[in-house]
Amino acid sequence: MKKFNLPTIMNETLDVFTNRYVNTSKTAITSIQLLKVAQMITSKGVRYKKLDTIDIPNYYAIVLLPSGGGKDRISNEYDSLVFKPFRDWFNEKAEAYYLEKKQKIREEYTDKNNKPIKQLIKEAENSIRYPVLEVEDGTQEGLFEDAKTLKEARFGEITYKMSEFGMFLDSAQNTEKQFLGCLYNGYEGKLSSKSIKHGKREASIENMPVNCLFLSDPTLFSSGNLKNMFNLLMQTGLGRRCVISFQKQQDKIIEYDKEVAFRKEQQFYKDCKKLSERFLEIFNKIPTNAIYEITEEALKDVHYLYRVKMEELENATEDVLRKKEIQSRQHKALKISCLYAALNHPTELIINEEDMQQAIDTVEFISQDFENFLKYKPKSDDAYDKLWEFFLNNLDKGFTRTDLIYTRFQEFGISRDKFKDHFDDYIDSLQEMALEKGYFLEVTSINRNSGTEYRLIKLEEQELGEDTQTLEDLI
Repeated sequence: MKKFNLPTIMNETLDVFTNRYVNTSKTAITSIQLLKVAQMITSKGVRYKKLDTIDIPNYYAIVLLPSGGGKDRISNEYDSLVFKPFRDWFNEKAEAYYLEKKQKIREEYTDKNNKPIKQLIKEAENSIRYPVLEVEDGTQEGLFEDAKTLKEARFGEITYKMSEFGMFLDSAQNTEKQFLGCLYNGYEGKLSSKSIKHGKREASIENMPVNCLFLSDPTLFSSGNLKNMFNLLMQTGLGRRCVISFQKQQDKIIEYDKEVAFRKEQQFYKDCKKLSERFLEIFNKIPTNAIYEITEEALKDVHYLYRVKMEELENATEDVLRKKEIQSRQHKALKISCLYAALNHPTELIINEEDMQQAIDTVEFISQDFENFLKYKPKSDDAYDKLWEFFLNNLDKGFTRTDLIYTRFQEFGISRDKFKDHFDDYIDSLQEMALEKGYFLEVTSINRNSGTEYRLIKLEEQELGEDTQTLEDLI
């Protein structure tokens, strides 16, 4: 498999996992691996300095893999095999913090004869929040409280992981949207508590790296409300903060020789054990609260040239979302260059030209997925095509929602219940197909706005009616 410029240990680890997960894109595996590295390094409070500005080298990733692609399994194997010594270090420190809190409580709650007051001790101990390495509670309150505990326990970062990002967005209400806003600010190391109607708001947590791993099936984002939500995430900034990797559904490579498969399995675990020892060695060498300073050569001779290249690419691009994604690459490269400096030379507190170039190569390698994702239009079945053919064969004829769902559903090769549950997604896809082919799906309110009628028209042959909702209105 073709290599690209990475720190040696990153490349070797990537080889091990890409050989194991031959049906998973290298960009996705790279992004998950980088998230784990960021989690490990920022746990030590590492920062980087650019001229007179100090920043945090955290990492946000969106990994879009089809169901069955092994998203969670890959993440879990990095945790349990490669980064296990680091996680053991965290657990030991967390347990020590927890026992220290319990001891203070026992000393505090005693009577005048210096005897423990058991009920008060029990209640106080139950209120202790145990430090966790990865947060999965999708609320602003939960993230803030866990971050507060980690900071009190003298850990350098907090990591948020979401395994079903698409489903989370699909059902997002005000609480979930507030949480996404919290993660938006978390990229710069700031976490705010949720304001309470009749209480005093706690002070924000400052300068605490937040790392995020969002996993999802890409088919959820192909049309409908989720596609619009993704566009909004890109417009408002959270999506731009994430490095997005993407893989569409494809035929799997199958190993039929059981002996070969078994030997590969054995070798994988042996390789992971060696890698875990090397990562621990590097981790132990990184000074706590180290600040890696970007050299003048790395800034002028490497990063500045990259910035110029990105500005040229942005000028040559008309797509608004692509422009915004391109704008974000420079900052991502700066953050990653610090992570790579810690891996390449943990005790030499600089970021040199090689560290910077490796970071740029990584950003560019993973970012190639973004344009492919924007073009992605999956077909989970042929119902979309049959729906299109139906309207094309009935050009200029109107059909109500009720008629389509309860009378015509069999013509689209789909069950009534599925068509009903996903009706809006099918209509959204149909609108896109129509516009691409020079047609327009007219959506008209009927019966005093109590119903809706759908009609396919040829754009150059007929003007839109006065009651027609435009595509912008629907979005």
